[in-house]
Amino acid sequence: LLGIFTLGAGIVFGLIGLVINLTAPDSESESQNSVYIEECGSCHLAYPPGLLPAVSWHEIMLGLEDHFEDNAELDQETADEISQYLDDHALTMGRPSTMSKMLRNIPEQPPIRITKLPAFIDAHEDVSIKREIQDDEGVFLSRCTECHKDAELGVFDEESTTEPSS
Repeated sequence: LLGIFTLGAGIVFGLIGLVINLTAPDSESESQNSVYIEECGSCHLAYPPGLLPAVSWHEIMLGLEDHFEDNAELDQETADEISQYLDDHALTMGRPSTMSKMLRNIPEQPPIRITKLPAFIDAHEDVSIKREIQDDEGVFLSRCTECHKDAELGVFDEESTTEPSS
């Protein structure tokens, strides 16, 4: 009798968990913050926050006066809103997402460049070899939209890639 009760409880709790999981909003499908898109997307792809851990986004936001050799300073209110958005949606251990693979072999002090993450480097090994051969064509791995036609939607799978235009 105890075994039947335990099995029944397991099935009930399993079904409840399944229903909650299927009906809970996917953090990646949530709409992006319009301020983030406007401010960051005005110069480059508004990279999905799930591509970097919060500590990397924090470092980026602290260094906006020299943001990859450009001045991207923001007023405090805007910076705070973007920082909160990035922190809430950053790549996080234990939060399942399509970008969870970016956590593979991540160093204790993760880089601030997406292109320096070990999983990114592994996933783009073939592209890097082609780039070394054809270095004069101006193909940069940080320009995701050159190969990933759905990058603006946060889709970076191999099925949605195209060859970079020269």
